[in-house]
Formats: sequence, structure tokens, C-alpha cells
Amino acid sequence: MLQRSLTALVGIPVILAVIWLGFPWLTLLLVLVGVAAIRELYQMTPIGVGRLPVWLGAGWVIALILGAQVASGLAHFLIISGAVITTGSFVGLLWFIAYYRACMSAKRNGYVIGFVYLILGPVYIGFFLATAVVLREITSENYPELGLSWLLFTLLVVFAVDTGAYAVGRLVGNHAMAPNVSPNKTWEGCIGGIVSAVGAAWILGLVLNLEILVWKQVTIGAVVGVVAQWGDLVESKIKRIANLKDSGSIIPGHGGILDRLDSILLALPAVYYLLVTVFAP
Repeated sequence: MLQRSLTALVGIPVILAVIWLGFPWLTLLLVLVGVAAIRELYQMTPIGVGRLPVWLGAGWVIALILGAQVASGLAHFLIISGAVITTGSFVGLLWFIAYYRACMSAKRNGYVIGFVYLILGPVYIGFFLATAVVLREITSENYPELGLSWLLFTLLVVFAVDTGAYAVGRLVGNHAMAPNVSPNKTWEGCIGGIVSAVGAAWILGLVLNLEILVWKQVTIGAVVGVVAQWGDLVESKIKRIANLKDSGSIIPGHGGILDRLDSILLALPAVYYLLVTVFAP
């Protein structure tokens, strides 16, 4: 517990400072986090799946994040990301055909699962992380640092979701939500997480300059309350398949990078696309 607290005490101020500074420090942090995350994911492949090239996944993740940095607007971001994903898929397919070897005991399933991890892993990590870059770069005529407020909003609401779901689940949780994936998660905790997200969104709307109506802030908070818990379940399922408790041990007291990213990965694109499409001015 002490180690966990000390890590948070050091890590949180560093992350907040990087978000505040923006480019190039935020981009560099995302690249480092993305590379560590894809390494963990490729090492969590199920039994029967052959070794996957971390260098290929890492290069793909880096290209997606750097591509987001040079993008201007949603359309440009999607075009660049689409080009990177297409190129990465082609290179990945060539590598898969030429070099991939599944374990003989599970050859057919090993090939299928290996291909899924190889191709979808960098997209899941790189593309979703890249939305943090374009979210941070959102501006308005009245407030050039609008993206800073929304990135902080996203991370703080995710924190509220995790805290609320855990607290309510421990206090009154009786109905298992997904016992075969994450036995400790309950429907009561899920509802508590969503309520916490809505409350946090409303409070942050009073503190941060978000430039949209309160009901829109609360709606985005509710969406984050749902997708953040989906992300948690997705990562729990991946660990369950690999028969692992944590995705890694790189963060003292907290496990791996993916253990900290699970809820954030789906929340980032949810907030960004709601802002630039549904709730665009």
C-alpha cells in the first residue's frame, strides 16, 4: 500500500505537468507509454500463440501518435490514422506470412489469435492513445487552451469512475457483473461509477472552462462512466485469457502500463468524438 501511494504521489504531479506543457512532452510521454503497453500486450498472448514482434507493434504505435501530432482537425486525423493503419496492417501481414510460427499443439487457433493480437493490438493502443494528442490540441477563439481543460476533464472523470465503482462495489455490491471476467465487479459498483462520473463532470464544469452547456458536460461524463468500465473489462478479459493477474510490473504497486490505461483508452476517443461531432459548435 505504501509503495502504491508513493508511486501515485510522484507520478500524478509529473503527468499533470506534462499535460499542462503539451507538445512535445505530452507526445513523448504517450510514445513511451504506448511502446510499453504494446510490449505488455504482445507478452500476454495466450498459450499456443507464437512470439510477436514488439518492434513492429511499437513502430506502428509511434507512427499513430506522431501522425496525430501533425493532424489538424478530425478529417485530417482520420486520414493520417487510416494511412498508418493500412500501412501497418500490410507490413504486419507480410511479417506474419514470412515469419510467424504458432505452437504446434494449438496451431490453427494460434495462427488466428496471433494475427488478431498482431494487427488489432497497435490499433487498440496507438489509435486510442493518439486521440489524447488531438484532444489536447483543441482550441477556441475565446480560449486557446480548451483542449487542456478537456484532457484534464477526461482523466479526472475516469478517476471518479474507478473510485466510485470500487467504493460502491465494496459497500453494497451483491450482484456480479461479469464473474467469468472480473469476479469483483458488481452491477451496483457499475452504477456507482456512472453516478460518480456524472457528479464529477458537473463539478469539473464549474472549475474548468469547457465552453459547452452543463447538460452536455454531464452527458459526456455519463458516456465516460460507461466506456471506462468497458475498457476495464476488456483488459481484464485479456489478462484472464493469458491467466495473469497484472499486465506487468513496470509501475511499483500498480502493476503494468495497461493496468493503468484500461479505462482511459476508451474514454479518450469517446470524449474527443463527442466534442467534435455531436456537441460541435
